[in-house]
Amino acid sequence: MPVLTLSDNVYEVGTVHPDRQLFDCLMPTPFGTTYNSYLIIGQEKIALIDSVDPEKVPVLLNNLGEAGVRRIDYLVSLHTEQDHGGGARAILLKYPMAQIIANAKVRELMITHLHVPDEKITVIGEGDRLELGGKTLRFMMIPFAHWPDNYMAHLEEDNILFSSDLFGSHYSTGKAFSTSSADQRFAAKTYYAEIMMPFRTQIAGYTARVRELAPRLIAPAHGPVWYDPNLILYSYARWTGDGVKRLVSIPYVSMHNSTRVMVERLAVRLSEQGLSVICRDLGSEVNSLTVGTSEFITDLVYAAAVIMATPTVLGGPHPNIAYAALVANALRPKARFLGVMGSYGWGTKVAETIDLLTANLKMERLKPLLVKGLPTDEDLARVDQMAFEIGEKIRNIPDLIR
Repeated sequence: MPVLTLSDNVYEVGTVHPDRQLFDCLMPTPFGTTYNSYLIIGQEKIALIDSVDPEKVPVLLNNLGEAGVRRIDYLVSLHTEQDHGGGARAILLKYPMAQIIANAKVRELMITHLHVPDEKITVIGEGDRLELGGKTLRFMMIPFAHWPDNYMAHLEEDNILFSSDLFGSHYSTGKAFSTSSADQRFAAKTYYAEIMMPFRTQIAGYTARVRELAPRLIAPAHGPVWYDPNLILYSYARWTGDGVKRLVSIPYVSMHNSTRVMVERLAVRLSEQGLSVICRDLGSEVNSLTVGTSEFITDLVYAAAVIMATPTVLGGPHPNIAYAALVANALRPKARFLGVMGSYGWGTKVAETIDLLTANLKMERLKPLLVKGLPTDEDLARVDQMAFEIGEKIRNIPDLIR
């Protein structure tokens, strides 16, 4: 990524990583990602916000050289994690006059995870300001968006909010500003689902606070800058709200098609009631587990009900469904109903195991529908009844998003 201008003496000097296909050994990133770093040149002092992933530090240093930067007075580290702060020691080596600006939690974690010398860190708190000369950064704490150390910096004169992980997207582009493309909007939604959704209540509060601030630009740590902040703020308000859609999410695995027969029947009967249904096959392809689970998690942003459909493997759910259940349990979506269905050979503990794996989910548990072997006409009639009951429950939700 070349040096890109955001405003007068404010630049994006970070890096793109278009070929990164998996983040944190967990999240598929089909559009790659960026590690954003922002240079602010004041009349008296120069600040750099974040220092990119260690793998891309040479690119950052080259960009700073191209920008003619001979000194950095402050490295503002909005979050410790290596894809944000991994270049901190390299920056201190290249610019030994620099002092790291951090909140108390960033300080603690940078010493622990990055071995940054304590004497190089200056601690700031909520509402503190950093004067650069005609450029002033005011700091806003946003713990658990998504680590306990995250905070934001508002460049007051230019009305630019540097939002750390909040409002980000794993979307690689050589352009500074968002394109508002369907791909980028999807990347932002997936990013929210996999990173922010566990902290939905806190994120809702931070979103409301940013809407009151009304920044001219939002510059996140990943993905393009939001040139129209209302685009992402409106989305976050809906994602973090309590409303759900008439949507049923069905992650499933079918080893010998018995469970698939049940899933297809359920999907048809739900659709006949005017409900949206998304079925995610987590077992048909080599990459179904990672990609399919990521898509399932994104579905959970708006889903009213989740039906986990699985054959029985060694007494419990198929491992891919167990994985999806475990991830959903950690992300704590706002869906209202959770059900289990599937086929088994001679005995099963599928329902009990999934209940244990999803113990954190505050959803109404539907009666499990488990059949022995290939579903009979009688079994399919039970699927029809399950579909009817799900439809009735969803239609009675008072705050459905139309």
